Amino acid sequence: MLLARRKFVQSSLLFAATAFLFSENTRSVLGQTLAPKDDQLSDQVLSDPVLRFTRETFEPYVGGYFEAPGARGKTVTLKLLKVDTYEPPKNSTRTAVATDAFLLLFSADGELPIFSSIHPIKHAALGEFSLFLTRRDGPTGEIYYEAVFNHLR
Repeated sequence: MLLARRKFVQSSLLFAATAFLFSENTRSVLGQTLAPKDDQLSDQVLSDPVLRFTRETFEPYVGGYFEAPGARGKTVTLKLLKVDTYEPPKNSTRTAVATDAFLLLFSADGELPIFSSIHPIKHAALGEFSLFLTRRDGPTGEIYYEAVFNHLR
C-alpha cells in the first residue's frame, strides 16, 4: 500500500513537471530572454556598466578603495588588491568558447551580507554597479572577496 502511494506521488510529480516544461508559457515563467525579437540587446542590459568593464578598467585602481553596504548596515571598505587573469580549467573533451576572463581580489574591513552574493559597489571614478562576490577567508582571519568576469571575445 505504501509503495503504491509513493509510486502514485512520483508519477504525479513527473507528469506535472513534464506538462510544465512543454507548456507554451514556460518561457515567461522560467525567465526572459536578453535579446528581443530583433536580436538587439535591451537598453537595460546595455546600460549595465559591468558589461563594459575589462581588466584595464580596474588596473589603475589597484590599491584603491571601493564601498559596499555591510552585514550590519555599516559601510564596508573593499581595497582592490589585484587584477589577475583567470584561466578556466582546460577540458580536453570539449572545445571552449574564447573568453576574456579576469578576477578582482579585494580585502575587506568587515563582512558583507551573507544572504546575497550580488552586492552594490560604489567607487569614486567608476560609479555604482553590482558585483557577484565570493568570500575567501585568509589564514589568520582576514576577509577577502573575489569577483570573476568572463566576457565573450
